[in-house]
Amino acid sequence: MAMPDPYSPNGRREHRRRSRFRIWNRFVLAVGYLALAYGLARGVIYLLVLAKDWL
Repeated sequence: MAMPDPYSPNGRREHRRRSRFRIWNRFVLAVGYLALAYGLARGVIYLLVLAKDWL
């Protein structure tokens, strides 16, 4: 009986590693988008406070 090739794209090990990277990429993207949204909201609030003081 032949041993399964661990480097084949259909192997269980490769598939599990890919799904773990896919979850990690989604987490990193979510954190990045949250950081961008936080910065944008903070900038808008800062501009509103400046506009209130200026007018």
